[in-house]
Amino acid sequence: MVNRNRRKLLGMASVLALLASGISAQAEETIKIGGMVSITGGGASIGAVATLSWNLAVEDINANGGIMGKQVEIVIADTQTDPTHAVSEARRLVENEKIMAMVGPVTSQEVIPVTAITTAAKIAQITTAASASLTPEAAPYHFSNSPTGLNQMIPNINYAVDVLGAKKIGLISDNGGMSKAAVNEIIEYMKEKGVEPVEVQEFAFKAEDMTPQLFSLRNSGAEVVLLINSIGDDARKFLQNRDEIGWMVPVLGSLTTTNYAVGNAKALGEEVFEGVLSVQFMGMTYCEGDEIGASAFAKFDARATAAIADIDKLGGSSALAPYYVEPLILKAAIEGAELLEGDKIAAWIEANSDKIDNMLGTFGASAQSHFLPSADGLVVTKNAFNPREDGLVERVQCN
Repeated sequence: MVNRNRRKLLGMASVLALLASGISAQAEETIKIGGMVSITGGGASIGAVATLSWNLAVEDINANGGIMGKQVEIVIADTQTDPTHAVSEARRLVENEKIMAMVGPVTSQEVIPVTAITTAAKIAQITTAASASLTPEAAPYHFSNSPTGLNQMIPNINYAVDVLGAKKIGLISDNGGMSKAAVNEIIEYMKEKGVEPVEVQEFAFKAEDMTPQLFSLRNSGAEVVLLINSIGDDARKFLQNRDEIGWMVPVLGSLTTTNYAVGNAKALGEEVFEGVLSVQFMGMTYCEGDEIGASAFAKFDARATAAIADIDKLGGSSALAPYYVEPLILKAAIEGAELLEGDKIAAWIEANSDKIDNMLGTFGASAQSHFLPSADGLVVTKNAFNPREDGLVERVQCN
């Protein structure tokens, strides 16, 4: 009886060992990517867009062989739009979930403290944060697929001064990390162009009302207003309040104005976009005569529109694109480096960013800058609320 029981125990142990071995082998065949975003809190509107985009990208990656032949799993964490909570969730992803790379968070005020966790763990991280303080020295394994706040505004400032001949330019920004860091750089660039802002205003992230700031800008005599902000809700509030006070001053907006124009026009009406221009990545724009449906972004637009019901309510495919490309950037870099270590991935991106195939445009990161796009990759567009049938928006200047 004792021997029989002993044989049973040994048999059970063997089965458990085989199961554990199978689970371990399965885990080794999966690459876990952490996805950090505001599911709740002030930035929750971004959370839905980013989560859908990342899941769509991972689905496409897995359908095309995964990364280095391994399937990819994305683990979503809610930052609650709170930097302290974001740090706690980053630790959970690294220590408990054992992620091998990360996408997000979205806003600079969340990303900056989280990079301390990813740096210590040597984990590669791709975000849309655009604070100039995210240098290779401060965050060696972090890269942004957003241009800095200054680079977003350079095409707008050039257009305002060189084309519109504006002398009195107002500037309004949110109080997020990217925008606050950019304001002084924007002012310095304006001085190089021979102008200074006649008024500078700031509003709180996810503001309830911008009317006081708009009145101050109007009283300053501003002929053109530069708008730089991070979330579509604030772009909508700005346009709504501008319309309510009846001040149809020309506006030159950042990427957020463009990427959420479709949804904001549905909420407010197209008339609030009178006199509004905004920047977009070159790869997401067209000039008259360009072939419909031929570009990489146009193909993504078709894919996203087919996959996501009511995509316009999220801002259209242009709102998804910056997040969709992040897992694809990681795939290119991991397979290029043939390793998962953050330092090796970072070194490969620094040396090969211009070879990363993406729908936004050519990248240009280096050992000196981990911001992938440059000002040259952005152009001023019009009627962003009315993209062409393939999702592209029209450039203002095509020469």
